[in-house]
Amino acid sequence: MKNIIYLFMIIFSSSYSQQNNRKYWIGKEIKSESGFLLQKENFDTDFGIAFSYSDTKTLLLFFKIENTKKIIIDILEIDKKELQGNKLTEYCHTIKGADAEIIALVKETDNNAEFYTKIKKAWRANRKIGKFEKIAKRKVKKCSNENYGN
Repeated sequence: MKNIIYLFMIIFSSSYSQQNNRKYWIGKEIKSESGFLLQKENFDTDFGIAFSYSDTKTLLLFFKIENTKKIIIDILEIDKKELQGNKLTEYCHTIKGADAEIIALVKETDNNAEFYTKIKKAWRANRKIGKFEKIAKRKVKKCSNENYGN
């Protein structure tokens, strides 16, 4: 957890704190990290997911844009050991079609495939409740391979 505190000290506008509870960081501003915005659909507010890293974890920061600031509303921590032979991906599909809110941990396979179909774990960045929620991996049929065609 100390690594996470150090990492957050770098990326947030708040001053460094000895706080070691990750809930402390909810409501703080993200200054700059890689990530993506979720399609707006029926929401008046923009939401997105930023990626950050510590020595042992990959962190998904679910944020809401308020007055041009990216404010963290939830954090999903994934142990880096889980990423060995796997990868995180977005733009997944259910039987209802593409769903911008779904993020999945998939088995990394041939980069020539258009979709990943071996889903290990999945989460929804639920904008209605402002939280990541685990979803059954069987509900996710496939996830786009961003390297397809490259």
